[in-house]
Amino acid sequence: MPFSTLPAKPTIGFYGGSFDPIHQGHVSLALYAIKQFSLEKILLCPAFLAPLRKEKPAFSAAHRLAMVDSVTKENENLVSFDYEIRAEKTCYTFETLQVVRKKFPQHQIILILGDDQIAQIQKWKFHRQLLEEFKILVFRRSADPSNLDTIPDSMKENIQILENQLFPHSSTQIREHLRLGKDISAHIPPSVFKYMKNNRLLDYLYS
Repeated sequence: MPFSTLPAKPTIGFYGGSFDPIHQGHVSLALYAIKQFSLEKILLCPAFLAPLRKEKPAFSAAHRLAMVDSVTKENENLVSFDYEIRAEKTCYTFETLQVVRKKFPQHQIILILGDDQIAQIQKWKFHRQLLEEFKILVFRRSADPSNLDTIPDSMKENIQILENQLFPHSSTQIREHLRLGKDISAHIPPSVFKYMKNNRLLDYLYS
């Protein structure tokens, strides 16, 4: 049984990211994790500005949160968590998870990360505390397993790999499709496409 040391109490996942924009890969991954690990729900937390991201998000914090909201309204097991957007600053995951703990004191919290992030986890602020205090569910972003090879043995006790299907398009690629005037409707949830259309975000171009 994965995470066999989990206490007998309800479990929720925490899935943070720029969500610039949120797409079908994000949503399908979250729903798959809920099913595979019997999670009560997953908190989707858009970052105001991710600590290791060099460029600013293409879409505003308000738009990115609204797009996440549109998804959660259609999926009862997905919940928007707007703490980092409301903070209007770069937030560190360990600190945000302390806020989650206070809000959900009766729950076990599992952090959901891509294999690209676990490969550079030692660059994260408070990464030691994060690894000591939280279980981490790692999903695959590519077919290359090399990212997982970088996980030190000392970290593996609290890490579980999610054998998820790979989504062929990233947020970066979706923004590039927009820049080139290509149709992205198949890559994002219908509610997100509707929001982007209504708010003229489909006209997005790099400045």
